Formats: sequence, structure tokens, C-alpha cells
Amino acid sequence: MILVTGAGGYIGGKAVYRLRDLAMPVVAMGRDEARLRKSVPPETPLAIADYDDPGSLDRAFAGITGLLFVAGDGFAGDMMRQHANVIDAAERQRIAHVVFTSIVDIEDSSPFYYATVYRDAEQRLEASRFAVAIIRCGLYCEFIHRHWLAEPMISLPLADARIAPVSRDDVADAAVEAVVERADGVWNMTGSRSYSMPEISRVASAAMGRGFTYRDCPPDEYLTRLEAELDDPWPVAFSSMCASIREGRFAQVSARYPASATRRPEDFESYLRRNSTAACPTSTEDLPS
Repeated sequence: MILVTGAGGYIGGKAVYRLRDLAMPVVAMGRDEARLRKSVPPETPLAIADYDDPGSLDRAFAGITGLLFVAGDGFAGDMMRQHANVIDAAERQRIAHVVFTSIVDIEDSSPFYYATVYRDAEQRLEASRFAVAIIRCGLYCEFIHRHWLAEPMISLPLADARIAPVSRDDVADAAVEAVVERADGVWNMTGSRSYSMPEISRVASAAMGRGFTYRDCPPDEYLTRLEAELDDPWPVAFSSMCASIREGRFAQVSARYPASATRRPEDFESYLRRNSTAACPTSTEDLPS
């Protein structure tokens, strides 16, 4: 039996649908039953559990042998504790294989707010008793689309840095393939092409039928703007992510994918053409944490 955490979110919910399509036995886990029921196919078994409640995790993981662990978001300290709780609970149960959605930037030298969080989780997983597949995700296409392309003037402190965005659909599909094939190893998961911000503005203008312009702004100006618009921890998270991008940490295009992958991920232009009429709500669900 496979359990998918975070099934009330996009990647987790998409993974549950895909596993059901493949006739795989799957349980959808989340904190909110109503949200879960809206996110997964009818009749999918549900497990209501909270990353901060070890007892609820033990109950959810009872009888589970495969785990798709979709990371959450929020404050770094909270996330680190929650990740540890999930991994510890998996160690206590019969789980034999874990697939974890990580990020491409986990280096000690990284300025990114979340690098330490994911480095800690990966180290815990590598020290565990079960087989582990780690999918290190690049910056989500949806994040750029819904946040950076919300206004025609894109003002960010990225200079000439490049980004290889990946869609959440591709991440979910890769995670499911890793679950089904019981993959063991580490993969970077990015889009199939990298872009500078001027290139993204041109691609977005053509795909969305709106004129976008990129302006490189000073890092302190960007942080001040974020502090006026967003609650913690997002100003520090976003500004430190831009610092990481400027250092080239999100530029690399993945050279390899899980052996079972049937296609390469789409590039950002293809994603935009597929989603050119989508709205751009303010949401944290597609954030690169």
C-alpha cells in the first residue's frame, strides 16, 4: 500500500490521481478532510494526520509499505521538525521505500532560506533503513507564472542569471514513476531549457499575449517591497532565493531523469502556452520550498 502525503495540494493530489489510474493501492494523507476530498478521486481512502502530531503519523502509516513524501512549506524551523517527524514515523512502521520531493539547492554555502531544511531531510533519509528516491526540484513554472508574471513590469534582483523552471505536473509524474519503479537514488528535476529573465519576459509576452518587460533591481529594494506585501517568512525566503539564483544555483538543466521516465519535462515556453489563460492568484501552494 502506498501513502501520499500533502495530498490536499497540487502535486500530492495529482500523484494520487495518477496512481489510481495505474490501479495502484493508494491512501491520500492530509490535515483537512474536506480539502482532501476535493483534491483526490472519489472513494480514495483518506488518512487525516499532521506533520506535528507523531501519533497521527503512526496511525496513518500503519500497514503502509511505500511513501511519497511531498514536502510542506512555511517557517524553516517548523519544516525541519515536521520532516524529522515524518521520517521518524516511517522508521517506526513497515515502510520500505520513500520518494521525497526536495530542491536543487541544498549546499552548505547556499544563501537560500530553505537549503538547510532540505539538506537536513536528505541526510535523515540517507541514514534511514529504507530505500530512498530523492527528486530535487527546480523552481516551479507555476511560481514564475503566478507571481513574477502577475504584472507587466517584472522587477527582480536577478541580473543575467538563468533559471530552468519545471512544472508541478512533471514533478508529480516523476514522483509517481519513482514510486511505481521503486527507484533508489537522487535526481535533479528541472525543465528542459534554461532562461534569463529577459528571455522569460519575451517568451511570456508571446505566449500570453501581453507585453512584459524585465527590470533588474537592487536586492535591498526587492526585500523592502516584499516586507511591505508579505508576511514572514516569505520576504526572507524569496529574497534569499533570488540570491541563490544569482549565484547560478537554479540554472542547470537536468542531464538525467529516473530510468522509467517516458519523456523529458516540458520547457517554460511550452508550459506557458499550455496555461496561457490561467489566472494568477496569490498563493503559497506553488512556492519553491
